[in-house]
Amino acid sequence: MGGPAWPPSRFWQYWALAGMVVLTAAFWWGVEGYAIFEARRHGQIAEGLLRFTLLILTPALVLAWLAAAWLRRRVGEAGYWQLLGLIAMIWTGSVLVTRILLR
Repeated sequence: MGGPAWPPSRFWQYWALAGMVVLTAAFWWGVEGYAIFEARRHGQIAEGLLRFTLLILTPALVLAWLAAAWLRRRVGEAGYWQLLGLIAMIWTGSVLVTRILLR
């Protein structure tokens, strides 16, 4: 029986924890951002940033999380966490700026 080793490595344990945060945040912003977009009470800059975060950054965040095994082989464990952290920080900053512009 050549199944996966149990318990999973620390990388995959952290990956699962990160997934809870990433997927929850992406779902929240998808629902929240869509509701904001439908309200149509914002300027061109806020609308452009809102579209960018919804259509580009949110899928990029989820895809970077999903592609962990492939990216881990290419850039190593430390490189993967740096990449995921960088995308998460850009996503978070863009969401915060969008929320500030919409107030």
